[in-house]
Amino acid sequence: MSAIVKKRKVDLQCRAFNPEWEEYYFTERFGQAQCLICLKTVAVFKEYSMRRHWETQHQASSFALMSAAERKEAIVKLSGNLQKSTSLFRKQTTEADKVTHASYEVSRLLARRMKPFTDGDFIMECIMVVIDSLCPEKRSAFESVSLSPRTVCRRNEEMSDSMKDWLKTCCSNFDAFSLALDESTDMKDTAQLAIFIRGVTAALQVYEEFLQLVLLHGTTTGQDIFDAVLQCVKQHSLDLSRLVCVTTDGAPAMTGKKKGAASLLVRHCEAAGHSQSIHKVQCIIHQETLCSKSANLTDVMSVVVKVVNSILSRSLNHRQFQALTDEVNAHYGDLLYFCEVRWLSHGANAVPRVRPAAGDRHLPPSKEPPRC
Repeated sequence: MSAIVKKRKVDLQCRAFNPEWEEYYFTERFGQAQCLICLKTVAVFKEYSMRRHWETQHQASSFALMSAAERKEAIVKLSGNLQKSTSLFRKQTTEADKVTHASYEVSRLLARRMKPFTDGDFIMECIMVVIDSLCPEKRSAFESVSLSPRTVCRRNEEMSDSMKDWLKTCCSNFDAFSLALDESTDMKDTAQLAIFIRGVTAALQVYEEFLQLVLLHGTTTGQDIFDAVLQCVKQHSLDLSRLVCVTTDGAPAMTGKKKGAASLLVRHCEAAGHSQSIHKVQCIIHQETLCSKSANLTDVMSVVVKVVNSILSRSLNHRQFQALTDEVNAHYGDLLYFCEVRWLSHGANAVPRVRPAAGDRHLPPSKEPPRC
């Protein structure tokens, strides 16, 4: 038979510190009895333990020769010194946390504005110039903020990993979720698949987040997009039995009845035995384009496109328009060249097209018919 380990009775007594034990130069700190002279602690709240520590360690010291009044003053003084040292360490820890937090915040702003990490050194230089002019006595507090390129890079990597962990935890709590897929190409002919997720928890909390941006190398068929979606689902530990809807753009690689990515995803869930029915929704991302084509707004759209391109094609008109928007405090201070929404895949042998970016106003307006 295995030996039965008996629990010590002292663990069940829930002892409390008695203020009368302060005569042995002890005080309660962090749930333990600590000596004010040597800062050592005893195992449990027992008068015998504290008296024994006093007699063996400090009975022969100068504290034993003090009168009752002098002993009280010494206890108050030692308690104050212990409190000051604790406050000092706590203050240093708080200042270090603030410095680290400031470094993270600046790194986050650099990433959001898509600035190079080397700009951290320039920002730090600007901060120090301002500090020297306004409050030079606080220079040492700001000098400890690290904004070197390596530090900014590491901060962003840590924030990215933290967001991925949070998103993975959040997705695991979804009772039902839907996916939105949008494929496009950038100015360098790089095929990109943007995946968004919207889910609801048991507490009816709705989350809508950008899940992942997948680069599609080579072909961009429905099978390629489907494989990329499955890989993303696996990385984020999503349960496809809780998938209720798939939203796509209007490309044939997305909406094809047999080889479209949405159809392949639905058939994959059915083959896995998921009883949840999945709805397919098309072109929710580009609602304005679909509306303009289905509502027969040719007269209106042609006038708008002509006016926009007339403003942006002449420098004087463009400058005058910007001055007008500044004068009336318009929410948008500029215009973009009109460009048709082109889908990345328009058949098996389609060549990816490059769409003008927001800053490329020098490019002429597109004359090609829409491919959706």
